[in-house]
Parts: sequence; C-alpha cells; structure tokens
Amino acid sequence: MVAAPTSRQDVAPPAAVAALRNQAGFAAAMRASAAGLVKLYQGSHLLNWLMDDRGRLLFGYFALYLHATRDPADPASGLNPTRMRMLACDLGICSPGRALAMLSLMRFGGYLTPDIDVVDRRQRRLVATDKLIALLRERWRVHFAAMAPLFADGEAMLAAVDDPQFTRGLIIAMVERFREGFRVMTHAEDMGLFGERNAGILICSYLIAAGEADDTVPPTRPVPISIAALARRFAVSRPHVLKLLRDAEAAGLIARSGDRVLFKPALAEGARNFFATMFLYYAGSAREAMAAAKPAGRAAG
Repeated sequence: MVAAPTSRQDVAPPAAVAALRNQAGFAAAMRASAAGLVKLYQGSHLLNWLMDDRGRLLFGYFALYLHATRDPADPASGLNPTRMRMLACDLGICSPGRALAMLSLMRFGGYLTPDIDVVDRRQRRLVATDKLIALLRERWRVHFAAMAPLFADGEAMLAAVDDPQFTRGLIIAMVERFREGFRVMTHAEDMGLFGERNAGILICSYLIAAGEADDTVPPTRPVPISIAALARRFAVSRPHVLKLLRDAEAAGLIARSGDRVLFKPALAEGARNFFATMFLYYAGSAREAMAAAKPAGRAAG
C-alpha cells in the first residue's frame, strides 16, 4: 500500500507516483477508473460549444466549492455570478460571458437554484442542489472504488463519499489545491495533447478501457475504434476526432492502421502517470476531508 502525501504543496511527488504505479493492483484500478470516466460522461453539442469537458467538470467543482465555503456572516460570500466569473476567469477556465452562460444552463438543468434566504435580490446568490452533489459524488465513487485497494485507508475514503461533511471537506481540499497550482497533468506531459482537446481525455480513457481483458493497461495490442461512434458518444464532430488521432499519431503517441489504434510507449507512460497522479490527488484531498469531518472539525463546519 502507498501512503498518500497530505501536503497541499506536494500531493503527488514523482516518487509517490512511481510507487503507486508499482502496486500490483494499479492496472486494474486504472482500467476501472478509465471505464468509469467514459460511462459517466454527460454532454451535448451546446455544452461543448460553451466549454470543453475538463472545463465543465471544473466549473461544477467551483460551483460546489463556492456553495460550500459560504460564510453566513458575510452576505457577499457563497455562489453568485460575480464570484463565479472571477474564479473561473482567474483560473483560466472560461471567459466571463461563458461563465454566465454555464450558470444559466446549470440552473436550467436543476443543478443550481436561487437561494431563498437572500433578501436583497441584487445579490442573486445561488445554491447547489442535491442533483449537482449527487452527480459529483457518483464520479468520486467510481474513482474511490477503483483506487481503494491501492491505499491502506482506501475503503474508508470510499465509505465516506456519502457523508455531507466529507463532501464539503473534499471539494474544498480539491479546489484549494487547484487554486494553489496543482494540476493532474503535472507528471503526464505526454497526455497534454489529449488534455488540451475537447473529449481528449475521454477518448484516451475509452481506448484504455477497450483493451482486451488479458492485455496490459494501457493496452499493448491495437484497439479497434470507430470515428463515427466516438463522435456520437462524446458529442463532438467526426473531423474533431479524426484530427485528434492524426495529431496524436504525428506526435508519436499512437500508431493507426485502418480502424485500429496502438498506444505508443510515450502515451502509455503519460496515461499511467495521469491516473496515478489523479489517485494521489483524490487520496490527499480525501484525507484532509476526513480529518475535517471528525467531531472537533464539525464545530467549525
């Protein structure tokens, strides 16, 4: 078992990433996590036009973070359009206009609702609904279930997912790490091409999960793909998928032969580092959340 660092400044140092990758169960955890990412994907062409899949995920995290950190004594705190625009723009997620559009879509979708306790309508504060919390918990549950065997306290992390105090602490720890500069791609530079493109991580995850049961993770053998099926599955155009694959091939990350894709060593290495870093990020944040959810921490919550 690998002990996850709890320091926000160094949640996934190279030594910890390497140690986690060497765990006997890491390949199974990576495959389960990749398959879960694909299964949970929810998107549309309109959402893709507004923001890529990574941006939408972070936007949901930021909304819950602002909701969770509201100070009842400060009327200006919490989730409101002004604070959301500032946070999203400061962290380079989207423009002010797109932030407002995403807030409107989240309200329309039932993920956010106006705060009925606000007297001054000019504040326009919003609150996260159970629907948003359930959506994010579902995602966390997939990853914590996949990574649980890799950590001595992994089962405790998974068991805590439905605890409201844990949820609050987890989102705070995750977003504050992000605000302090942590990025999952830090040790996975060869995944950069996929991370920069809409649906890129999802397509890479699909290819990882599509490997044969007796193959390595990521797969060593070629994986069959359909450009049209990937485009439909992830609500992007066929030219978008084709360009991604062509660019990845030109960068030496994959090899293509007809309707099959082969992971090259650089992408396989980057993918392993990506999932190991993500697991450490979740584990470090979860440990902070569990510590905050103890009786002494509840008084301040």
